[in-house]
Amino acid sequence: MRRSKRKKASQNTTTTISISELPDHMVCDILTRLPLNSIFTCKRVCKLWRDLTLGPYFAKLHHSRSPLSLISYHDGNDNNNSPSSHFEILQLHDPLVLSRRNRAMKFRTDIDFPRMHTQVVASCNGSILLRNSSFCDDELVIACNPLRAQHFILPEPPKLALRTYKSVQFGFGHSPSTDQYKVLRLTHTHGPDRLYRHVYTIGIDDEWRSIGDTGQPPTIIISQIIFLNGALHWIGLDNARFIYYFDIEKEQFGSFPLPSRIGKDCNSFGLVDNRLYLHNDHSFCEWRIWEMKDYGDFGSWTLEWVIEQPIIREFEGYVEPLKMLIDGSLLMMFKKTSQRTPVTKTTLASYNPQTRVLKKITYHVIVCRTWSTWSASVADIPCFFSPMDALK
Repeated sequence: MRRSKRKKASQNTTTTISISELPDHMVCDILTRLPLNSIFTCKRVCKLWRDLTLGPYFAKLHHSRSPLSLISYHDGNDNNNSPSSHFEILQLHDPLVLSRRNRAMKFRTDIDFPRMHTQVVASCNGSILLRNSSFCDDELVIACNPLRAQHFILPEPPKLALRTYKSVQFGFGHSPSTDQYKVLRLTHTHGPDRLYRHVYTIGIDDEWRSIGDTGQPPTIIISQIIFLNGALHWIGLDNARFIYYFDIEKEQFGSFPLPSRIGKDCNSFGLVDNRLYLHNDHSFCEWRIWEMKDYGDFGSWTLEWVIEQPIIREFEGYVEPLKMLIDGSLLMMFKKTSQRTPVTKTTLASYNPQTRVLKKITYHVIVCRTWSTWSASVADIPCFFSPMDALK
């Protein structure tokens, strides 16, 4: 009888170990499942955890599990309560429960341009491209990673002699095969109209490289530049509308036409769950959102959502679809810029196609001092890996 009791007691005995005794990959597995604010708390626990969060294995695993986020830059001139420049990151978890616990996190930067308003012009894998001037003269272009508190000032872009600038646009992309980050600069000039194209590889190039100024693509760009599948995409206008792309690895341009069934007013361009979409954001009748179901299949464009005027009449400003939620709703953000002051407010809303209800999501509204709706907030996945690591 005593022996059986001893045997039973030994079977019920469990061995406990400290989390510090776990293998590194298991610690990373645990930490990557935490929200950003908890990860930064854990980084301060010990040197081991800090080093793990800075390693490539942790960065890759965390990026694969992280939700889409809204990333905004504040140049320090927004208001008296935020005198220092900083980023704000709001993780868009699903189901979306936005409260004080998971409100936008602030990340300070060492970037400070007094009396200048810096704009977000592109993003890629959680790294942000900033530009401190809306003009070509004395232009500074800066690559930043908020999570790593790193930034790098790119060489001064080339100045074109005796040219009248009309517009300058940037794309920021990554080549998975070479692990290189590249910035594409497209400069549209008058007299005659021409599109100058320059590229800069972070950690490789000492200056911007010209990749020609004739041939494709056309001079008129009517959308923002989107990164997907190792290439930068935008809508260009020639005799007809095309989607043009720039292959990051091969540094080659290409294009494919837009179907005639997509209306000419659908010129807003973006991504929903890694699929290209087009929509008409200035219509007072309805929103029509087209999606390319299969990348590269030009016949796969499908009219995925139609939101009627009675539903959208309370929503003003530029609309940008973000992601599909678990319940089948479409998450969108609205960016409205004041007509009197350079202030843009970003809010969220979800549209349920079954109930045909578009409702605002209450949370701390992001406010940025900028005239540009694009530069107010960008949707991306924050990453602990930084392209600036290539500079070491």
